[in-house]
Amino acid sequence: MDERLRELTAKARIFGLIHDQSLPPSIRAILQQADAEARALSEDELSAICSISTVNAEHLQRLQSKTPLIVTSAKGQLLREDPGLVLTGGALYPGARAEACWRDCWHFLRVTIYAVAVERPIFTHPPGVRGLGDLYRELRVPVNSMALAIGFLKTDALSRYSAYASSNDVSLLGEALLHLEQMIQQLNQRSSPATEVNL
Repeated sequence: MDERLRELTAKARIFGLIHDQSLPPSIRAILQQADAEARALSEDELSAICSISTVNAEHLQRLQSKTPLIVTSAKGQLLREDPGLVLTGGALYPGARAEACWRDCWHFLRVTIYAVAVERPIFTHPPGVRGLGDLYRELRVPVNSMALAIGFLKTDALSRYSAYASSNDVSLLGEALLHLEQMIQQLNQRSSPATEVNL
């Protein structure tokens, strides 16, 4: 990766709740560390975060454990909708570009779960969103396809979560995923090769 792409990637961090001064410092520290390491929250971290909210930690952990399956489902739906994406000359060709797209989807869902845990469905950071837009423009990322994939993520995640979570928690997830989906749609770029983004 050249220097310009490294700079753009560093700026493309959309998760903004680490800057939310209304959250306790200890909770922001957990979120900041997990986000810096680009990983899911541990069971203990989820429990600590949900102790300051009304969200059921066990139910959210159950959803988080299904993240790979949710991403795989969205991938399947997207490719059924537009199989040409991964064919020669398609926006997600060759395979490494497609894999980067699925990783981006995983990261998007990861930070959405952070947001649900602290009951903050509006969770993005405007400078990071602008950075993501700059990076996606530079790399000619297929934003329309990404937005469609996020829509599939939203449908699958809500279907799974609503089977056991409270209506309030399901509503939080729906709001957070809608916020994410709208953010991606607003980037509004032409479909083209994707790359992984460390959110």
